[in-house]
Amino acid sequence: MTAMATTPAICTDVRNAVATVEIVNPARHNALSVAMMTELTVALRAMDEDPAVRVVILRGAGEKAFVSGADITEFPDQQDQTARQAADEAATTLFAQLAALSVPVIARIHGYCLGAGMALALGADLRCADTRGVLSIPAARLGVGYPPEQTAALVQTVGPAAASDLLFTGRRLAAAEALAMGLVDRVVEPAELGKVVDELAAAIAANAPLSVRAAKASIRAVRRLSRDDSTSGDAAHRLAIAAVARCSTSQDLKEGALAFLEKRPPHFTGR
Repeated sequence: MTAMATTPAICTDVRNAVATVEIVNPARHNALSVAMMTELTVALRAMDEDPAVRVVILRGAGEKAFVSGADITEFPDQQDQTARQAADEAATTLFAQLAALSVPVIARIHGYCLGAGMALALGADLRCADTRGVLSIPAARLGVGYPPEQTAALVQTVGPAAASDLLFTGRRLAAAEALAMGLVDRVVEPAELGKVVDELAAAIAANAPLSVRAAKASIRAVRRLSRDDSTSGDAAHRLAIAAVARCSTSQDLKEGALAFLEKRPPHFTGR
């Protein structure tokens, strides 16, 4: 990973089954350009296809921001229909890829988490923030329509009333209020954020990969069924059933039982 890069980039690093995907655009508080959205999509797909990866940490470079939103310096160019369509397609593909990941994703949120940054965070399975975090969806202040898929994720996370509050007002939340609302799962001091996220990722990575993927598949199925989307809900349910069934014939199941009997930590291989 090249966290000190000064030009916009998506940097990845895999260590001990934990992949860190870092959004680097320091000049614009890690705002996402169209090119960066495309690059991030490719990086996330690669991490999901890598058998060595059991969990992904999504973070922004530096100390000031997770992601401060889409790069609004590109907005004037997007008055052109072709450019606007390219931007919409890049965003749609990115969030679809994030939603399709089979491994758990942890959003490590520090500083500004705005707009597209909130969409990324909502696409994660777990969200950990530091006390300096500032979260907002300022679409209404920019004349932007917030997409239905991201709205659904917001409503499922905080409920329709809180989602209405955030989308109608575009106001900014401090990390403590975001925690009380259920928008983030943990809030810690800035100096502790890295340690907390790393420990959480390590705990997940130490478990049986097939079991963790099956759990994520089941959670996804429940969420989609709750949205009365019968087509995608039924498909997600079938995938979850298959993932659970795969666990029952895995070597990891045998290893887990043997380790329990031998009173030792299990060594899971994902097979």
